[in-house]
Amino acid sequence: MLTCFSCHDVAWGCRAGQLPAVPKRDFLRGAHVSHPLAFCFHCHAREDYRPFNAHDQLEAGETKTDMCAWCHVSVPDVDSRLKEDASYALRSKSFGVCRNCHRVAKGHPTGDSHMYATPSAKMMWHMSAYEIQPRMRLPFKQLLGYVRAAKRAPRSIPLDENGRITCYSCHNPHEKGLLPYWNPRSVGAEPKQAANYRLRAHEGIACRACHQE
Repeated sequence: MLTCFSCHDVAWGCRAGQLPAVPKRDFLRGAHVSHPLAFCFHCHAREDYRPFNAHDQLEAGETKTDMCAWCHVSVPDVDSRLKEDASYALRSKSFGVCRNCHRVAKGHPTGDSHMYATPSAKMMWHMSAYEIQPRMRLPFKQLLGYVRAAKRAPRSIPLDENGRITCYSCHNPHEKGLLPYWNPRSVGAEPKQAANYRLRAHEGIACRACHQE
């Protein structure tokens, strides 16, 4: 069975007259390695531990369904119409699904934590008016009156299961082309390598999606 001694030569300091000038890092057996994890590949295949991009979700135009499983319990139907208050079978609540890979800094993104913040009714009207503005030829003030009267909730900026701001409210985790163009949740999607942090915003300015000033 594997033991500590399988990897570490604890008797290194007992070899009088045979010690090199500098001990090998952590007394690891075998040839010197620049990083401790490189030692692991004496037994493990390096190709099995290559990093991957969970946002790499398309291959030749086809959905890589194995990538869906990192965030969803089952593969969602990308062609279905957007449903209000749908959970989409996420594996974790709120930003927990993002925290599996990303470190969510306290106070992100402006020093004041947005996580778990609940938008006011006034802000929700602004968000709704903001997302339809590119398709409407009306002054923004008039759009605000329209969404307020229609009680229209924002559709391109999803909130968590309790109506609070979370990671995917501002960042679109889906690769561009995965969701059809008519789906409001497709706003902000980028290719495998994102250039604008996958922000759900017109012209790349995410703050204006929720804040009037």
